[in-house]
Amino acid sequence: MPSTRRAYLTTVGTAAAVGLAGCAGDTGPGTTSHSCELTEREPVADLSQPVAGPSDATVTVDVFEDFACPHCADFATGGLSQLKTDYLAGETVRFRHFDFPIPVSDWSNRVANAARSVQQTQDDAAFFEFSLAAYENQADYSWQLIGDLADEVGADPCRVLSDASNATYEQVLSANRQTGIDRGVESTPGIFVNDTLIEPPESGGWYEPVSSVIDDAL
Repeated sequence: MPSTRRAYLTTVGTAAAVGLAGCAGDTGPGTTSHSCELTEREPVADLSQPVAGPSDATVTVDVFEDFACPHCADFATGGLSQLKTDYLAGETVRFRHFDFPIPVSDWSNRVANAARSVQQTQDDAAFFEFSLAAYENQADYSWQLIGDLADEVGADPCRVLSDASNATYEQVLSANRQTGIDRGVESTPGIFVNDTLIEPPESGGWYEPVSSVIDDAL
């Protein structure tokens, strides 16, 4: 991580400590070097799916993922990035993100809430930039990292940390997860090309299985 990042988590505020009591080894985000104070907002019950690509695309790739799932990180930083590079330029394929917290760890929901905060306050492009950076640093998840990554995509780190701590978008995550269950998702990443659920590859990466179905659908 860049050494120039500012320290966001210097002290622990009372509200944050109460809100995250019992999290072993992590007292939660508190006030910052920018006099950041956590605030609790009204829960958000509905938020659109983050999308990359045109709304009238011929093919839609839906990805159900858990931010703490190592297989999701492998796909996000490898196959998915390459698929976007190869197919978005043609303007016939779009990619949609769905949250599917298993959860693997406490960070499953924390990072998902942070990413949705970035989406709502910035845009879908910032959401995907934040998400990719989060996956690239999955082994180092911390409140410090979430604040840093939010700042790097132009979001207010104080708001993002507040939303992550207070689970502002938990209803959105739960609705996404139920959508995945209804569509037959049993593990993450769960990947659909239009309505076809791609079977997890026995060996190798996800790129070839997904790209093959995309090509057949175009």
